[in-house]
Amino acid sequence: MTSGTIRIVVTETYDQDAIARLRKAGDVTILETCAESALTDAVKNADALVVRTRSNVTRAVIDAGKNLKVIARGGVGLDNIDLVAASERNIAVVYTPTAATDAVADLAVGMMIALTRQFGWAERMLRDEKFADARTTARAREMRDLTLGIIGMGRIGQAVAKRCRGGFNMTVIYNDLREIGWLDSTATPVTKDDLYQQADLISLHLPLTPETHNLINHDTLKKLKPGAILINTARGPIVDNLAIANALRSGNLGGAGLDVYDPEPLPQDHPLLSAPNTILLPHIGARTDRGLAGMNDVVDDVLRVLTGESPHYPANL
Repeated sequence: MTSGTIRIVVTETYDQDAIARLRKAGDVTILETCAESALTDAVKNADALVVRTRSNVTRAVIDAGKNLKVIARGGVGLDNIDLVAASERNIAVVYTPTAATDAVADLAVGMMIALTRQFGWAERMLRDEKFADARTTARAREMRDLTLGIIGMGRIGQAVAKRCRGGFNMTVIYNDLREIGWLDSTATPVTKDDLYQQADLISLHLPLTPETHNLINHDTLKKLKPGAILINTARGPIVDNLAIANALRSGNLGGAGLDVYDPEPLPQDHPLLSAPNTILLPHIGARTDRGLAGMNDVVDDVLRVLTGESPHYPANL
Protein backbone atom coordinates (compact mmCIF):
# COMPACT_ATOMS: atom_id res chain seq x y z
CA MET A 1 0.00 0.00 0.00
CA THR A 2 1.54 3.31 -1.06
CA SER A 3 0.94 6.45 0.98
CA GLY A 4 -1.55 8.70 -0.78
CA THR A 5 -3.48 5.95 -2.55
CA ILE A 6 -5.94 5.55 0.32
CA ARG A 7 -8.19 8.40 1.51
CA ILE A 8 -9.43 8.37 5.10
CA VAL A 9 -11.84 10.88 6.66
CA VAL A 10 -11.82 11.30 10.45
CA THR A 11 -14.39 13.18 12.52
CA GLU A 12 -14.19 14.11 16.20
CA THR A 13 -11.21 13.33 18.41
CA TYR A 14 -8.72 10.49 18.06
CA ASP A 15 -5.30 10.49 19.68
CA GLN A 16 -2.10 11.29 17.83
CA ASP A 17 -0.95 7.68 17.76
CA ALA A 18 -4.20 6.53 16.13
CA ILE A 19 -3.98 9.27 13.52
CA ALA A 20 -0.32 8.41 12.87
CA ARG A 21 -1.27 4.79 12.22
CA LEU A 22 -3.85 5.93 9.68
CA ARG A 23 -1.41 8.32 8.00
CA LYS A 24 0.93 5.42 7.31
CA ALA A 25 -1.84 3.93 5.20
CA GLY A 26 -2.79 7.00 3.21
CA ASP A 27 -4.09 10.56 3.17
CA VAL A 28 -6.04 11.55 6.29
CA THR A 29 -8.55 14.41 6.37
CA ILE A 30 -9.71 15.54 9.82
CA LEU A 31 -13.03 17.38 9.75
CA GLU A 32 -13.79 20.29 12.06
CA THR A 33 -17.53 19.66 11.97
CA CYS A 34 -19.86 16.66 12.16
CA ALA A 35 -22.63 18.22 10.08
CA GLU A 36 -24.21 15.89 7.52
CA SER A 37 -23.38 18.27 4.67
CA ALA A 38 -19.70 18.26 5.63
CA LEU A 39 -19.63 14.48 5.93
CA THR A 40 -21.39 14.04 2.59
CA ASP A 41 -18.88 16.27 0.86
CA ALA A 42 -15.83 14.78 2.59
CA VAL A 43 -16.57 11.12 1.81
CA LYS A 44 -17.05 11.54 -1.94
CA ASN A 45 -13.59 10.13 -2.67
CA ALA A 46 -12.93 8.45 0.68
CA ASP A 47 -12.08 4.80 1.24
CA ALA A 48 -12.70 4.96 5.00
CA LEU A 49 -14.76 7.06 7.40
CA VAL A 50 -13.81 7.10 11.09
CA VAL A 51 -16.32 8.63 13.55
CA ARG A 52 -17.37 8.75 17.17
CA THR A 53 -20.67 9.59 18.88
CA ARG A 54 -21.72 12.92 17.41
CA SER A 55 -21.38 12.09 13.69
CA ASN A 56 -24.56 10.75 12.11
CA VAL A 57 -23.60 8.49 9.23
CA THR A 58 -26.90 8.55 7.39
CA ARG A 59 -27.90 6.84 4.16
CA ALA A 60 -27.19 10.12 2.37
CA VAL A 61 -23.63 10.15 3.68
CA ILE A 62 -23.11 6.51 2.76
CA ASP A 63 -24.57 7.00 -0.72
CA ALA A 64 -22.17 9.89 -1.30
CA GLY A 65 -19.17 7.72 -0.46
CA LYS A 66 -18.91 5.81 -3.73
CA ASN A 67 -15.50 4.37 -2.79
CA LEU A 68 -16.19 3.65 0.88
CA LYS A 69 -14.92 0.29 2.06
CA VAL A 70 -15.16 0.73 5.82
CA ILE A 71 -16.93 2.90 8.39
CA ALA A 72 -15.46 2.86 11.89
CA ARG A 73 -16.98 3.94 15.19
CA GLY A 74 -14.73 4.29 18.20
CA GLY A 75 -17.17 3.15 20.87
CA VAL A 76 -19.90 0.64 21.61
CA GLY A 77 -23.14 2.11 20.27
CA LEU A 78 -23.96 2.01 16.58
CA ASP A 79 -27.19 3.98 16.57
CA ASN A 80 -25.53 6.85 14.70
CA ILE A 81 -24.66 4.66 11.69
CA ASP A 82 -27.17 3.38 9.13
CA LEU A 83 -26.13 -0.27 9.22
CA VAL A 84 -28.71 -1.28 6.62
CA ALA A 85 -27.43 1.25 4.09
CA ALA A 86 -23.83 0.21 4.75
CA SER A 87 -24.63 -3.48 4.35
CA GLU A 88 -26.48 -2.85 1.09
CA ARG A 89 -23.27 -1.33 -0.26
CA ASN A 90 -21.12 -4.11 1.22
CA ILE A 91 -19.30 -1.55 3.36
CA ALA A 92 -17.81 -2.99 6.53
CA VAL A 93 -18.77 -1.29 9.79
CA VAL A 94 -16.31 -1.82 12.65
CA TYR A 95 -16.42 -0.67 16.27
CA THR A 96 -14.94 -1.32 19.72
CA PRO A 97 -17.51 -3.27 21.76
CA THR A 98 -15.05 -4.28 24.49
CA ALA A 99 -13.13 -1.02 24.91
CA ALA A 100 -15.19 0.64 27.64
CA THR A 101 -16.77 -2.33 29.42
CA ASP A 102 -14.90 -1.91 32.71
CA ALA A 103 -14.93 1.89 32.59
CA VAL A 104 -18.71 2.11 32.18
CA ALA A 105 -19.39 -0.69 34.67
CA ASP A 106 -17.23 1.06 37.28
CA LEU A 107 -19.07 4.32 36.71
CA ALA A 108 -22.50 2.70 37.00
CA VAL A 109 -21.61 0.98 40.28
CA GLY A 110 -19.99 4.16 41.58
CA MET A 111 -23.21 6.10 41.03
CA MET A 112 -25.19 3.34 42.75
CA ILE A 113 -23.01 3.63 45.85
CA ALA A 114 -23.07 7.43 45.84
CA LEU A 115 -26.85 7.60 45.61
CA THR A 116 -27.49 4.77 48.05
CA ARG A 117 -25.16 6.30 50.65
CA GLN A 118 -26.45 9.84 49.99
CA PHE A 119 -23.04 11.32 49.19
CA GLY A 120 -24.44 14.45 47.56
CA TRP A 121 -26.81 15.26 50.42
CA ALA A 122 -24.16 14.54 53.06
CA GLU A 123 -21.59 16.77 51.37
CA ARG A 124 -24.06 19.64 51.08
CA MET A 125 -24.91 19.29 54.77
CA LEU A 126 -21.22 19.48 55.67
CA ARG A 127 -20.61 22.53 53.47
CA ASP A 128 -23.68 24.20 55.01
CA GLU A 129 -22.11 23.72 58.46
CA LYS A 130 -24.67 21.09 59.44
CA PHE A 131 -22.15 18.41 60.34
CA ALA A 132 -23.89 17.21 63.51
CA ASP A 133 -27.34 17.33 61.92
CA ALA A 134 -26.12 15.20 59.04
CA ARG A 135 -24.71 12.55 61.38
CA THR A 136 -27.98 12.46 63.30
CA THR A 137 -30.33 12.27 60.32
CA ALA A 138 -28.28 10.24 57.83
CA ARG A 139 -30.04 7.02 56.85
CA ALA A 140 -28.77 4.66 54.17
CA ARG A 141 -29.20 1.03 53.26
CA GLU A 142 -26.30 -1.29 52.60
CA MET A 143 -25.77 -2.62 49.11
CA ARG A 144 -25.97 -6.23 50.28
CA ASP A 145 -29.60 -5.66 51.29
CA LEU A 146 -30.65 -4.38 47.87
CA THR A 147 -31.85 -6.01 44.68
CA LEU A 148 -30.22 -4.86 41.46
CA GLY A 149 -32.21 -5.06 38.24
CA ILE A 150 -30.18 -4.93 35.03
CA ILE A 151 -31.92 -4.25 31.73
CA GLY A 152 -29.61 -5.35 28.95
CA MET A 153 -27.30 -8.20 29.96
CA GLY A 154 -24.53 -7.73 27.41
CA ARG A 155 -20.85 -7.17 28.20
CA ILE A 156 -21.38 -4.11 30.38
CA GLY A 157 -24.49 -5.46 32.06
CA GLN A 158 -22.63 -8.63 32.98
CA ALA A 159 -19.67 -6.64 34.28
CA VAL A 160 -22.01 -4.65 36.53
CA ALA A 161 -23.70 -7.85 37.71
CA LYS A 162 -20.34 -9.42 38.56
CA ARG A 163 -19.26 -6.40 40.60
CA CYS A 164 -22.52 -6.17 42.51
CA ARG A 165 -22.99 -9.87 43.15
CA GLY A 166 -19.36 -10.73 43.83
CA GLY A 167 -18.40 -7.50 45.54
CA PHE A 168 -21.52 -6.71 47.57
CA ASN A 169 -23.43 -10.01 47.61
CA MET A 170 -26.46 -8.25 46.12
CA THR A 171 -29.43 -10.09 44.66
CA VAL A 172 -29.20 -9.56 40.89
CA ILE A 173 -32.08 -9.95 38.45
CA TYR A 174 -32.06 -9.05 34.78
CA ASN A 175 -34.07 -8.75 31.59
CA ASP A 176 -32.77 -9.19 28.07
CA LEU A 177 -34.41 -9.95 24.74
CA ARG A 178 -31.82 -12.64 24.04
CA GLU A 179 -31.11 -15.94 25.73
CA ILE A 180 -27.98 -15.04 27.68
CA GLY A 181 -26.79 -18.49 28.66
CA TRP A 182 -24.05 -19.12 31.22
CA LEU A 183 -23.05 -16.23 33.48
CA ASP A 184 -19.97 -16.07 35.70
CA SER A 185 -22.02 -14.54 38.53
CA THR A 186 -25.43 -15.43 39.93
CA ALA A 187 -28.29 -13.55 38.28
CA THR A 188 -31.91 -14.48 37.64
CA PRO A 189 -33.81 -13.65 34.41
CA VAL A 190 -37.20 -12.01 34.96
CA THR A 191 -39.81 -10.14 32.96
CA LYS A 192 -39.50 -6.36 32.74
CA ASP A 193 -42.58 -5.86 34.92
CA ASP A 194 -41.19 -8.18 37.60
CA LEU A 195 -37.87 -6.34 37.45
CA TYR A 196 -39.61 -2.97 37.86
CA GLN A 197 -41.53 -4.25 40.88
CA GLN A 198 -38.61 -6.00 42.62
CA ALA A 199 -35.51 -3.90 41.97
CA ASP A 200 -34.19 -1.30 44.41
CA LEU A 201 -31.63 -0.25 41.81
CA ILE A 202 -32.19 -0.40 38.04
CA SER A 203 -29.23 -0.10 35.69
CA LEU A 204 -29.73 0.31 31.94
CA HIS A 205 -27.28 -1.25 29.48
CA LEU A 206 -29.20 -1.31 26.21
CA PRO A 207 -28.48 -0.20 22.66
CA LEU A 208 -30.68 2.55 21.28
CA THR A 209 -33.23 1.03 18.90
CA PRO A 210 -36.84 1.86 18.00
CA GLU A 211 -37.88 -0.69 20.64
CA THR A 212 -35.77 0.84 23.43
CA HIS A 213 -36.49 4.50 22.66
CA ASN A 214 -38.21 6.04 25.73
CA LEU A 215 -38.33 2.62 27.37
CA ILE A 216 -38.33 4.35 30.74
CA ASN A 217 -41.23 6.79 30.58
CA HIS A 218 -44.09 8.16 32.68
CA ASP A 219 -46.01 4.87 32.56
CA THR A 220 -42.93 2.75 33.24
CA LEU A 221 -41.98 4.82 36.26
CA LYS A 222 -45.37 4.11 37.85
CA LYS A 223 -44.43 0.42 37.91
CA LEU A 224 -41.20 0.91 39.82
CA LYS A 225 -40.76 -0.03 43.43
CA PRO A 226 -41.29 3.16 45.47
CA GLY A 227 -37.96 4.86 46.10
CA ALA A 228 -36.08 2.88 43.45
CA ILE A 229 -32.89 4.36 42.01
CA LEU A 230 -32.32 4.50 38.25
CA ILE A 231 -28.89 4.42 36.57
CA ASN A 232 -28.44 5.17 32.87
CA THR A 233 -25.00 4.90 31.29
CA ALA A 234 -26.32 3.58 27.98
CA ARG A 235 -28.05 6.07 25.66
CA GLY A 236 -29.97 9.21 26.55
CA PRO A 237 -33.11 8.61 24.47
CA ILE A 238 -33.77 5.34 26.30
CA VAL A 239 -35.32 7.42 29.09
CA ASP A 240 -37.76 10.32 29.10
CA ASN A 241 -35.80 12.97 30.99
CA LEU A 242 -38.84 15.06 31.84
CA ALA A 243 -40.64 12.02 33.26
CA ILE A 244 -37.54 11.26 35.35
CA ALA A 245 -37.47 14.81 36.72
CA ASN A 246 -41.16 14.66 37.65
CA ALA A 247 -40.78 11.26 39.34
CA LEU A 248 -37.83 12.54 41.38
CA ARG A 249 -39.79 15.57 42.55
CA SER A 250 -42.82 13.48 43.49
CA GLY A 251 -40.62 11.05 45.42
CA ASN A 252 -41.77 8.05 43.39
CA LEU A 253 -38.21 7.72 42.11
CA GLY A 254 -35.66 7.72 44.90
CA GLY A 255 -32.70 8.85 42.85
CA ALA A 256 -31.15 8.92 39.40
CA GLY A 257 -27.59 8.58 38.20
CA LEU A 258 -27.35 9.68 34.57
CA ASP A 259 -24.35 9.95 32.26
CA VAL A 260 -26.31 10.32 29.00
CA TYR A 261 -29.17 12.57 27.90
CA ASP A 262 -31.44 13.56 25.06
CA PRO A 263 -30.35 16.04 23.83
CA GLU A 264 -26.73 16.39 24.86
CA PRO A 265 -26.08 18.68 26.54
CA LEU A 266 -29.41 19.38 28.19
CA PRO A 267 -30.63 22.99 27.95
CA GLN A 268 -29.83 24.92 31.13
CA ASP A 269 -33.51 25.35 32.00
CA HIS A 270 -34.30 21.63 31.80
CA PRO A 271 -36.17 20.44 34.94
CA LEU A 272 -33.81 17.50 35.36
CA LEU A 273 -30.92 19.83 36.21
CA SER A 274 -32.70 21.03 39.35
CA ALA A 275 -34.31 17.73 40.33
CA PRO A 276 -33.40 16.27 43.74
CA ASN A 277 -31.32 13.15 44.46
CA THR A 278 -29.39 13.09 41.23
CA ILE A 279 -25.88 12.52 39.98
CA LEU A 280 -25.59 14.05 36.52
CA LEU A 281 -22.38 13.46 34.59
CA PRO A 282 -21.32 14.77 31.14
CA HIS A 283 -21.19 11.45 29.19
CA ILE A 284 -17.83 10.40 30.62
CA GLY A 285 -18.51 6.69 31.13
CA ALA A 286 -15.84 5.57 28.68
CA ARG A 287 -13.43 8.41 29.43
CA THR A 288 -10.66 6.53 31.23
CA ASP A 289 -7.13 5.98 30.02
CA ARG A 290 -7.84 2.38 29.05
CA GLY A 291 -11.30 3.12 27.69
CA LEU A 292 -10.04 5.83 25.35
CA ALA A 293 -7.07 3.73 24.24
CA GLY A 294 -9.40 0.87 23.38
CA MET A 295 -11.67 3.12 21.33
CA ASN A 296 -8.70 4.59 19.47
CA ASP A 297 -7.73 1.05 18.52
CA VAL A 298 -10.65 0.95 16.08
CA VAL A 299 -8.16 2.28 13.53
CA ASP A 300 -6.49 -1.15 13.51
CA ASP A 301 -9.68 -2.71 12.16
CA VAL A 302 -9.88 0.08 9.57
CA LEU A 303 -6.42 -0.88 8.36
CA ARG A 304 -7.31 -4.56 8.35
CA VAL A 305 -10.29 -3.95 6.09
CA LEU A 306 -8.29 -1.69 3.77
CA THR A 307 -5.63 -4.37 3.38
CA GLY A 308 -8.15 -7.11 2.67
CA GLU A 309 -8.03 -8.75 6.10
CA SER A 310 -11.02 -9.63 8.28
CA PRO A 311 -11.69 -7.10 11.09
CA HIS A 312 -11.68 -8.21 14.71
CA TYR A 313 -14.98 -6.49 15.49
CA PRO A 314 -17.32 -6.34 12.48
CA ALA A 315 -20.80 -4.97 13.17
CA ASN A 316 -22.62 -5.87 9.99
CA LEU A 317 -20.76 -8.30 7.70
